[in-house]
Amino acid sequence: MNALHRLATLVDSCLLPSIEGRHGTLPDWLLRGLERGTPGAAVHAYGPAARATTDAVRAALPDALTGHPGPRRPGGGSAAAAELVTAGANLHLGVRPGLRADETRVFVTDLQTHGVAGALGPFTGAGSLRPFAEGAAAGVRAITAGHTPVPDADGVPAALSAPAITGILRGELGYGGVVVSDALDAPAIVDSWGVPGAAVLAWIAGVDLLRLGPASGEGVREAIHTAAARAVFDGDLPVSRLEEAAERVARLRRWACEPRMPTGPIATRGDR
Repeated sequence: MNALHRLATLVDSCLLPSIEGRHGTLPDWLLRGLERGTPGAAVHAYGPAARATTDAVRAALPDALTGHPGPRRPGGGSAAAAELVTAGANLHLGVRPGLRADETRVFVTDLQTHGVAGALGPFTGAGSLRPFAEGAAAGVRAITAGHTPVPDADGVPAALSAPAITGILRGELGYGGVVVSDALDAPAIVDSWGVPGAAVLAWIAGVDLLRLGPASGEGVREAIHTAAARAVFDGDLPVSRLEEAAERVARLRRWACEPRMPTGPIATRGDR
């Protein structure tokens, strides 16, 4: 495998596109991405449309990550798992930090016991770190780095901040799982850095999996590839950073797609 092809594969393996599942069909550019290393997709749909779309993703890639923003109804981790499993999702992208002591640990444990990986967030590098410490101790499979500016960082959001990701989340909290970005097509990101520029900065900061919103299609994906190649060539983005990110994402994908023994009826435990 030549160096450019290897780099393209690494970039694809660290991107999570989003799709609004209306008819259970996937755009051609996403199908091509799934063939070339994209680990899955986030499905923004509910009910039968969500299931039809996640089934389409798995038809193209049987061991795909199928992310979902989360259930429409409040409830505990087991209730969330029940709704997401019905939707065909194996990654809950909307796990919120609990306000009460031990709340995050219980939710994450109940969710992941039923085979749905949790992405806890948004992590901002400020405020209470207790829920994230609880989540990390409970083995949460992913933590979402948010768009909120880090204090004293000239408006840089947590998702693009090495002090927040590498310093606090990895260093102070000792978190070793996947760090996923919040959707990079948020106006605050686009207006200041653009999606391709923000993607490179997020990888440099320590984010592993870049989440692209439903508005980011093939053109954005190609622009990210171009920006990443330039950053690698200029020495700003080490290939080893992408390799580390890709390996973490691969571990998450293996966990989320691993067959599990039935745990019995999924009961609702505790409200969120």
